[in-house]
Amino acid sequence: MKYLISLICVLFLCACALKSESKKAQSMQVFISSSSFKINETGFLKRENSALSLELYKFAKPFFKLNLKEKICLNGVCYAKKEFNQKYLKNAYYEDFLRHILEAKPLFEGENLEKTPCGFSQKLRRKDSVIFYEVCDEKLRFKDEISGLRIMISRF
Repeated sequence: MKYLISLICVLFLCACALKSESKKAQSMQVFISSSSFKINETGFLKRENSALSLELYKFAKPFFKLNLKEKICLNGVCYAKKEFNQKYLKNAYYEDFLRHILEAKPLFEGENLEKTPCGFSQKLRRKDSVIFYEVCDEKLRFKDEISGLRIMISRF
């Protein structure tokens, strides 16, 4: 009986120790300004396996939920990635454009990437966009002069 209780305790403790943390959340202040909408709120960026979701809160209640998987879903309505970019960001850019911004990764495969002491910056000129993008420590700034899109993210 003593061995059975010991075995159950060991299995219970091992099961608790082996749980992996597949969900990660990061708090942030998000400012997005486009001709479609303007947001300046705090929220959480959550990563679970290959899914990414951004939840923003107003008066302690979620009002903006963006899910990025195979499609981009905004408050439950899903769009193809380029379609979402065109509709809400006013430029199709490329499919994983928004994911790269939310993850603070270089855009357009690192084109014109300049390393800085605190991160990197990119200045890009295309036929349909003039972009300034900078990631420095826990702050991100993006501006497209042609579409008027501005994104600023500060991570806590």
